[in-house]
Amino acid sequence: MEHLKDWEILKDQLINKDENEVLSQFFNFAFHHNLSIALWRHPHHTEKHLILDLSGAINYVKADLEELDDGFILSPFSDEGEGRNIFIHNHLYYNTEKKALKTSPYLNSEDNNHLKLEKLLANLGATFNQPNGKKTAFHTLKNSPVSVDGKSHYLGMVQKAIEAIKAGKFNKVVPARQQKVTLKAGFDLIETFEKSCQLYPNALVSVVSVPGIGTWLGATPEELISFDRSKIFRTVALAGTQKINDESDLMEVAWRQKEIEEQAMVSRYIINCFKKIRLREFEEKGPRTARAGELAHLKTDFLVDTVATNFPQLATVMLKLLHPTSAVCGMPKEPARQFLLDNENFDRSFFSGFLGPVNMFEETHLFVNIRCMQLFATEAILYAGAGVTAISDVEKEWEETNLKQQTMLKVLS
Repeated sequence: MEHLKDWEILKDQLINKDENEVLSQFFNFAFHHNLSIALWRHPHHTEKHLILDLSGAINYVKADLEELDDGFILSPFSDEGEGRNIFIHNHLYYNTEKKALKTSPYLNSEDNNHLKLEKLLANLGATFNQPNGKKTAFHTLKNSPVSVDGKSHYLGMVQKAIEAIKAGKFNKVVPARQQKVTLKAGFDLIETFEKSCQLYPNALVSVVSVPGIGTWLGATPEELISFDRSKIFRTVALAGTQKINDESDLMEVAWRQKEIEEQAMVSRYIINCFKKIRLREFEEKGPRTARAGELAHLKTDFLVDTVATNFPQLATVMLKLLHPTSAVCGMPKEPARQFLLDNENFDRSFFSGFLGPVNMFEETHLFVNIRCMQLFATEAILYAGAGVTAISDVEKEWEETNLKQQTMLKVLS
C-alpha cells in the first residue's frame, strides 16, 4: 500500500527535525486545515505530547470520563450541565522524547468523511518539507473588544464580597479579574510554550487551539483529579499564595492565619464531597508548602484506591462534585458562584475551568485552568483570582492577583 511508504517517509522526516520546528509545523498544519490541536507537558516531566483531531468539527461532550475516547478535554468555568466541554480526539499522536508518531483506527474507518489517510500523509509531508523560519500559526477569534475593569472595580468587588461573607451568605468567594497585554511583534506560540516549560517544571503546561473557539496557553499547578493504571484516584486541595524566590527553603515558609483557614476550607470541601457519596476510605497527605514557579501554595493530597472501595466511576462522580472547586469559586458553591456571575463584568470562559488528557495510555490527568491566557492575533487576555474570606484585606487580594498574573507575564516578557 502506497500510504505505508509515505508514512515511513514522514516518520523519518520528523526524526531529523528540531523539536520546536516539528511542533510549530504541526500547529501550522492544524491552522491551515481548520483542525483542533492540543500540546502539553506533565509536571516533573520533559517529554511533550501532541494530538490532532482530524474530524474537522468542534466536539462538545459531557465529562463522563469512563465513556470518552482517548483525547484532551477543555471545560469552561460554568458548564451548567449542558455538555459544553470541548473534546479533542487523539486521531494523530506525537511524542517529542520518543519521536513517535501514531495514528488511531479513525484514519482507516470507511465512514471517515474528512481527511483520508493518503491525503493526510501528503498534506503533512508537504508541511514538513516547507522552509524553516515561519511563525507558528494558531486559531484566533477577533481581537477582544473587552474593556478590562481597573483596580477600583476589583477592590470594590472584594469589599462587597467581605460584607456578604460577614452577612452569612457564604464562607469564601474567589473574585477574578482580567488583564489585557499587547503581544510583542516577535511572539511565537511554540517558543512561548517552551519558555513556560522551562520556567514552570512543576506545572501542567499546555496549549489548546480550536477553530471557532481560539487558543489558550497556561502553566497550571493545580491538579483537579487524576486516575492512573494502578486504579488510584487522586485530588488536591491547593490554596493560599505568597511570593518566594528560587533559593527559598520551603520548610521555612510561614503562613498567615487567613491562608491557613482558606486552605482548610478547600480540604474540608473535598472531604464533604467524599461524605456525600459515602466514601470513608481515603488517604490524606498534608497540608504542606508546594512551589509553583515564584509562588508558594499550601497543598493537601487525597488518594483513594478505587479497587479496594469498589468505585470504578469515582473520577467522574468526584469531577461533577468538585468543579468548580472552592479554590476558584468559593463555598458553599452555588451562592459563591452566583455572586461571581452577578459581580464579575466578564465571562470567565475556560479560565478556572479544567483541562487535560483523558484516557491517554489508560490515564486521566485533569487540572484547574489557572495561570493561563487567551491568545488573540495581537494581544492576550490574562486571568487571576484571589480567595476572599471574612478576614481578607482588599489591597492584599489585589496584590495576590498581580502575583498570579506574573506567571504568564513572565513568559511573554
